[in-house]
Amino acid sequence: MPEKIYAGFIIRLAATILDTIFLLPIALIFYFFGDAKETFSLGNLFSYLFGLAYVAYFLGGNYQATPGKRLLGIYVAKSNNEKLTKARAMARAGASLLSFAILGFGFITIIFTKEKVALHDFLCDTRVFYGKK
Repeated sequence: MPEKIYAGFIIRLAATILDTIFLLPIALIFYFFGDAKETFSLGNLFSYLFGLAYVAYFLGGNYQATPGKRLLGIYVAKSNNEKLTKARAMARAGASLLSFAILGFGFITIIFTKEKVALHDFLCDTRVFYGKK
C-alpha cells in the first residue's frame, strides 16, 4: 500500500477559502435576518452552528471532505486513515474554532509538524491527506 501524503498549510487554507465562499450566502442570510448590529446575535450564532454542521456533515460523509477539500483533492481521516464518525467530525469542527481562537496558532503548527498536524487534528486524532475517497 503506498504511503499517504499529508496535505500542507496552503492547500488546506485554499480549501477553507473555497468553503467560506460556498457558505457566504447562508451566512449573509443569517446576518441580515438576525440583529446585524450585535456581535453576539442569534443570527451570528446560527451562522456559526450552520458552519460547524456543514463541516461535520461532509467530513463524516462518504467523501470525507468538504466541497472545498474535495475540489482540491484532499480529505480528512483518522491518523490511521480510517473514516471519521459523525461525532469525531463534529468534534474536529468544534476544535478548529479553538485553533482559530488562539490567534491562529493552532493552524500554524501545520507548517512545522511532519504529519502537517493542526491543533484540532492533534486533539481529534485526524490527518488531512491528498487523494479522494
